[in-house]
Amino acid sequence: MDNFTRKWQKFHEGSLSKKEAVEFLHFLESDLGKAKFESLLTKIWTDQGRINPQESSPLSNPSSSLNNKKDNFFKKFTSYDISRIGTLFKYAACLLAFFLLLKNIYLLPNFSINTTNEGSETVWVTKSNPKGVKSRILLPDGTRVYLNAESQIKYSNNFIKNRFVILDGEAFFDVIEDKNHPFIVEASHIKTTVLGTSFNVNSHYPESVEIGLATGALKVTNSATGKELLLAPGEASRVVDDNSKMEKYKVDPEQIAQWRKGVLFINNEKFDRVIKKLENWYGVHITVIGDRPTGTCSGTFEKNTYLSNVLNVLAHALNFSYEIDKKQVTINTNNDR
Repeated sequence: MDNFTRKWQKFHEGSLSKKEAVEFLHFLESDLGKAKFESLLTKIWTDQGRINPQESSPLSNPSSSLNNKKDNFFKKFTSYDISRIGTLFKYAACLLAFFLLLKNIYLLPNFSINTTNEGSETVWVTKSNPKGVKSRILLPDGTRVYLNAESQIKYSNNFIKNRFVILDGEAFFDVIEDKNHPFIVEASHIKTTVLGTSFNVNSHYPESVEIGLATGALKVTNSATGKELLLAPGEASRVVDDNSKMEKYKVDPEQIAQWRKGVLFINNEKFDRVIKKLENWYGVHITVIGDRPTGTCSGTFEKNTYLSNVLNVLAHALNFSYEIDKKQVTINTNNDR
C-alpha cells in the first residue's frame, strides 16, 4: 500500500490529526494529488469490476483471502453490493462533504481560491487573505507558504515544472529543494530566485520591497534596474524601485517573519507603516485626526495581544489618544496628554 493510499484510508477513518487532514486536502488540490486520487479511483473501479457480487459477501466464501483483504481495505468507505458508478460518486461525495465540513467548522484556513485562464494553455491559481486573516498554503511541489493578511499569491497549473509565484503583500516561503527547477517569487519590481531555502518577502509597500533570509541562499533581482544581490542566512535587503544601490543588512533569523507565529513585531518603523500593519493584523480601519507623529515605533507583542493593549503602548510613546468602535479606530494626535 503506497503512502497516498494509506493517508486516504486514514482520512476516511478519521484517524488523521487536524494538521494532517488539512495538509492532505491541500495536497488533493495540487496536480499531483488529483492524479493520485484519479489513479486510486481507477484502481477501485477496476478491482470491483473483477469481483462477482455473490463472492463479495463475507458469508459466500469466508476462506477467500483475496476477498478478505479487499473487504478489510475498503470496508471503511464502500461496500461491494452497490454499482460501480455508485461507488465512484460515493467517493467524490464523501470527499466534498468532508471538505465542506472542515470549512464550516473553521478547520481549514479562510483563504479564497480562484482559477483564471490567461491565454489558451496556462491556468492561474490565486489564493488570497482579507485583512485580519492569515493562512498556511501547501504548494504542489510541497513548498509551504505562510500568507499574511491582505496578501495574495498566484501560480500556474504547471507549477511542478515552472515554480513561479507572483506575490502581492507579504508571505514567508519554506521552499522544497529542486535543483532542476529554481523557485522564483515576483513581488512588485523585484524577483527572488532560490533552489531550496526559507525567506520572507514583504511587498505591502511596492516602492520599497523587503526581503529577509532565514536559511539557504537567495538571489534578489531588481527588475527596474537589472541589478542583483546575493543574501546569506541572517541577511536582509530593502529594494527600492529606482536606481539606488541595493544594500543588505544583518537581521536576527529568529525574528524574520515572526508574524507567522502570531507575534506582532514592530521594528523601528514609521507611523504610517505601523498603522497599515495594525489595519491588516486586526482587520480594522484606522482614521488619524491631526498631524502624523514623526518618530518611529518599536515593540514586540505576543500572540493574541488585544489591539487596545498595542495602542496603549504606542499612544504612550507617540502621545496620542484613541477610540475603538468595533472595526473602526480613531487616533487623535491633537491633544495634550
